[in-house]
Amino acid sequence: MNGPRMIYRYVVVRLYRQARSLRTRAVGSPRFAFRGVSCTFCTYKTYDTFRMTSAAAVTCPALQRGSRMRTSMITGVALLGAGALLLAGCSGDTAGTGTDSGDPASTPLSYSQPHTDPFQNAENVGSMERFAELGYATIPATNADRDAAQQITDIQTLINKGAKGLVISVGDADAIVPAIEYANDAGVPIVAIDEAPASGNIAMIVRADNVNMGALACEEMGSRVAAGSAVITLDGDPVTSNGRDRTNGFNDCMKENYPDVQLVNVATEWDPAKAATGIETALNQYSNVAGIYNQSDATFFPTILDTLQSIGKLIPVGEAGHIVQVSVDASPMAMTAIRDGWLDAAIAQPMTDYIDYGADYLTRAIEGETFAPGETDHGSVIEERNGNLVDLLPTPVVTKENVDDPQLWGNKQFALDAFGVA
Repeated sequence: MNGPRMIYRYVVVRLYRQARSLRTRAVGSPRFAFRGVSCTFCTYKTYDTFRMTSAAAVTCPALQRGSRMRTSMITGVALLGAGALLLAGCSGDTAGTGTDSGDPASTPLSYSQPHTDPFQNAENVGSMERFAELGYATIPATNADRDAAQQITDIQTLINKGAKGLVISVGDADAIVPAIEYANDAGVPIVAIDEAPASGNIAMIVRADNVNMGALACEEMGSRVAAGSAVITLDGDPVTSNGRDRTNGFNDCMKENYPDVQLVNVATEWDPAKAATGIETALNQYSNVAGIYNQSDATFFPTILDTLQSIGKLIPVGEAGHIVQVSVDASPMAMTAIRDGWLDAAIAQPMTDYIDYGADYLTRAIEGETFAPGETDHGSVIEERNGNLVDLLPTPVVTKENVDDPQLWGNKQFALDAFGVA
């Protein structure tokens, strides 16, 4: 029924992924600069600067049309090859392509972002580029800037502007439900990536098992700190599924397997300023702090390094007095910090897969395809949770031994660009 269209999508997806893997470049050990602190270990733009740069990139029409297509001949060749195969395998009959028009160019897609940070910006830009690379029309993405009510308005506005499908990252799991119900009533499929809503009919949720990510971070931390020490945990916002799951996964594992390690929980609400205050307070109150569990290095890592440096506690891995750091995300910042000996380990988010499979599930849902629990063809398992299907993607642990793996999203060019890494 959807033969030509399915062939096109299959070829584009496969060739694009091959092209992107070829395009990935190894990252050396650049120097950074965090929040204006000039030091021997730093050359990133300041946190506020690269945050603003990334936010600007999200609204840049050129990026939304697919900057990688402009700059990468490899990707262009892949897409031309896909088009040639499509033409070779199709007649002039376009009936039965699954949508009213059967033409991706007249099927607008868009993305709803909950707030501004480099990780969210990268998901946004990557998803919009992905839509364009698959040939779909796009409506400029939105950013709710940490306002749950605004994200509801954003989603309704995108639908009213003609969006036929949306990928979203959820800011507040409960508050987002009316927007999902609005989309359901309008017949517009939604795929959620990274974060899960509390309810509402979602075509697919594509995310990592964040409880397991917390448990993996626990094992990395517990194996490095001594009994009787304390570990600061920078807890994400509990209104988000990721914040709850990463906290519970880490805390439960530590209490079960490392009961003699004291946990000092800091409520951050994903706010770097609150993280900085919490770290300073904890270090003043507890003389035995041996580790920091960071639930989002994309959000908190510059703040942590800045804070530790300002109080004379930024000491490299392997040296006496080093405060063990284990994080979630494995952003470009974290990758460089692992190489340079400031970060012990990171649990990698599969952002590239969020983007690729998010777009894939969305376009299939637009065509009327439905999904079922079970194993996938990409090494994950789809489970039913809270009435929706969740594709739970694997999350590798990154250390000095595998930090240069080109398949890790933090080594991909789109991520380096989004984070402003030279």
